[in-house]
Amino acid sequence: MSRLTSIVVFALVAQRVDASSLGAFSVATVISSASLALAPALVGKPLANLAARGAPVLEASQAQSAAVIGSVLASTGLLVAALASEGLVRLTLLSAAIGVPAVMIVESTFWRDVFTGGSRRAGGLLSAAYAVQALGVVTAALTLHSQAVVLSPFVTLLVVGVSILLGRRGLSAKGAWVWVRDRRPSWLPYVLGVAAGVLLVQAIPVVITATAGFESASVYRAGELAFGGTNLLIGIATQNLLARGTDRPRATYVRFTAALSVVAVLNGLVLALVPDAWLRLLVGPAEPLLREVLLIVTIQRCALAVSSIGGVLLVTLVSPRRSGLLDVVAASVSLLFLLIGSVLFGLRGALGGLAGAEVLLSVMYFLLLRKKT
Repeated sequence: MSRLTSIVVFALVAQRVDASSLGAFSVATVISSASLALAPALVGKPLANLAARGAPVLEASQAQSAAVIGSVLASTGLLVAALASEGLVRLTLLSAAIGVPAVMIVESTFWRDVFTGGSRRAGGLLSAAYAVQALGVVTAALTLHSQAVVLSPFVTLLVVGVSILLGRRGLSAKGAWVWVRDRRPSWLPYVLGVAAGVLLVQAIPVVITATAGFESASVYRAGELAFGGTNLLIGIATQNLLARGTDRPRATYVRFTAALSVVAVLNGLVLALVPDAWLRLLVGPAEPLLREVLLIVTIQRCALAVSSIGGVLLVTLVSPRRSGLLDVVAASVSLLFLLIGSVLFGLRGALGGLAGAEVLLSVMYFLLLRKKT
């Protein structure tokens, strides 16, 4: 649901702000997405491994406590940095300072509920949270000035997240400390692996901004949102596989990767054929640049679909340590390709480097999956 509403949110913000502010919003969104990646590493994957071994899942509240407190500490650092800066940089950091804990609260609640209350209940609450976020942005877009519109998605989601926490029991600093101290082997390898991936995600807009400016930074985010249907299905597939598992990993891999690859190609074809005015409604002023790199982004999305399924199937087939190491290797390869491509060819090179890295990782995960099954 977060991927679906992010399309609506980006489209609304894009219609109310200029290209530079849209770039700032894009960078803040990427920073906030660190919580989206870390929530399953701190909460989802450790609990999934416990469930796969038949162990009772009693530590869910401790895991969420650690995740939420960690995000608040990170938010404090971003807020201090925002107060020491100005202009677009301040807007970017302030938005991220609000977004990091907001996303972590909502996403960690989802993973806690998956293993304590069932995936249907968890999914319903997650969908409701992001639907309220989209409604808040609609209201802001109709009534507030541009800077407030940039902040509105993050503020709305934080309000929703805090409201959810007020009805939760078992969250405490003591529980967080127990999770950090006593359960470290169950989550630390995942966090280290995901942290490498998060650093990569944070580096993408920074590298693109350094080589082509704030306006080009919005292109990567615009590409993600233009492929929102593909991203939505990738997210649903990986979340379901992690939450429910599978007895036939090879057959599941073939079925899911084939279907998602077809979806990605069709998504790219639709974007290539849609009139410019329609695409501009979705991505705003990033539309011309997105047109120029559409083929590269399509290839990257296809490869991402394949590598995502391979990666999530390996979570319960290898040890937490090896899973974390795979994430570190994947992030390192992607970062290397990103840097080389951006230095040589600017925006096109950066996106092409990411596409090439995803293709290489898809092959690596496929070979590992064959070996383990």
